[in-house]
Amino acid sequence: MEQQPAQRPLSWIISTIQDGRFLKLVFLGMLGLSVGAVLQDFREMVANAPVDFPATTRTDPAPLELPKPGDQTRPYFPRTMPLGPGSKKPSLPGYFGPFDSEVMAGPLQFHFGEGDKATAIGTMDAGAAARFAEFLKTHDREITELHLHSPGGSVTDALSLSRQIRSAGISTNVPDHAYCASACPLVLAGGLYRSAGKQAFIGVHQAYALPTAIGSLHRGMAEAQTISAACQQLLVDMGVDLKVWVRALETPPQSLYFFTQDEMSRYRLANNRGKTGTPEFREKIADVNNLSVTE
Repeated sequence: MEQQPAQRPLSWIISTIQDGRFLKLVFLGMLGLSVGAVLQDFREMVANAPVDFPATTRTDPAPLELPKPGDQTRPYFPRTMPLGPGSKKPSLPGYFGPFDSEVMAGPLQFHFGEGDKATAIGTMDAGAAARFAEFLKTHDREITELHLHSPGGSVTDALSLSRQIRSAGISTNVPDHAYCASACPLVLAGGLYRSAGKQAFIGVHQAYALPTAIGSLHRGMAEAQTISAACQQLLVDMGVDLKVWVRALETPPQSLYFFTQDEMSRYRLANNRGKTGTPEFREKIADVNNLSVTE
């Protein structure tokens, strides 16, 4: 009586090696182990990620101490605002609404106030740059200064907003007690002149992408490098020290590195009435807006 494969395993394995079945089984086994390992790593990554990665879901205002040299890293709040000592409502021309989580987490709003000044408040959602372009058309060249109060958002829209602001010859300001975080400092950098209150919270961190479908690690790294290059080029064009971006790269997405007043000045992120942009970029913008350029 002929033995079945289970009764003569050695001879069966030898025969499967000869016809290739054994190698197929080994390959499928290794593939299964690899898939299992990837899924396990993914589960651990999700389990260990901060709540609502990259930051906290806190919606009530968060008391925070103002940054001091060597003590400048704080949690990132994308749905609310930090409250410093003796905090008050920031001065935002044209905006008279609440300062709650719904406003901060909502789409970026633009308001025109008195004295040719305007306000941008809320999250820089996809489409914010297009709405700002329409806002500029509505008010033509009346706007001279834009006040910022935003937890950040879309880097792509922030880059576009920044260049629109510079092209229009608008100055930017983060007033006392206001919040300008994540991608918002890129918009601040676009100001023809830019300023910040002594009690303003202005912070940066690494650019990030929200979790979506499983994609290519190589593609993700390439996109991150492309975004980083675009941000650095913007800062160079606007005359901001690239140490601003170094501080961003050093800070994980769930945190913020807040600048001190001294850093804001040294890094030219708040230049008051100082020069803005490289000589070549200033010449280009001056030609567009018929502005005088002095060295």
